Amino acid sequence: MKAFPIYPVVLFKVLKSSRNTDKSTEIGHLSEILSNPSISQDLLSPYSRNQEGHFQGIFATGYHLLQNLFLIRAHLYPLEIQFSIGIGEVKTPINSVMATHIEGKSIENANFGLFKAPKSGHYLIMHGFSKKIERLMNPSMGLLWATTRNWNHNRLKILNYKLGGYSEAQISQLLAISERAIYKNIAEAKLGNWKDLILAVEENISRVLKTYQ
Repeated sequence: MKAFPIYPVVLFKVLKSSRNTDKSTEIGHLSEILSNPSISQDLLSPYSRNQEGHFQGIFATGYHLLQNLFLIRAHLYPLEIQFSIGIGEVKTPINSVMATHIEGKSIENANFGLFKAPKSGHYLIMHGFSKKIERLMNPSMGLLWATTRNWNHNRLKILNYKLGGYSEAQISQLLAISERAIYKNIAEAKLGNWKDLILAVEENISRVLKTYQ
């Protein structure tokens, strides 16, 4: 029996809301944002729209996986987005331009997670790992997502910059706000702790995937 490679597949949908009546939810506009190099460069097969109107992409490892989701949230702010990460086989050839079609257990697991999403609100779940690993990672990510749900745009950007290795002084210049405000946001939202958690989960995902690749 042919062995297929194991990859993480991200599947997500943007929720429609009465608050968003402009072009921000139009497929063409969303596709243009997702093709931004800051987002697409992390993927083995960049995001593309599937038949259900959701977006899907393939990562090579767990590194930058969660960071990428936070970049999407910042770029699409204030839209609400629901993410599902499926781990498993990818049976279709990898398309380095866009993930137009994916078959295998990875997309099945991602679809299963998204099917369980609530009708409203931010959401993130993973499927395809062992139950032991999922019992640790999914509650951790649930807490992270719930905590960050009502963050303002600048706070999301600050976390992304911290994940990118920027200093407080550099972030202050990039956002054109005081360095004091940067430190205040980091302290109030415990951004250092969330940064550490994100990196730890990504490392854990990558470590598990190495045993199958």
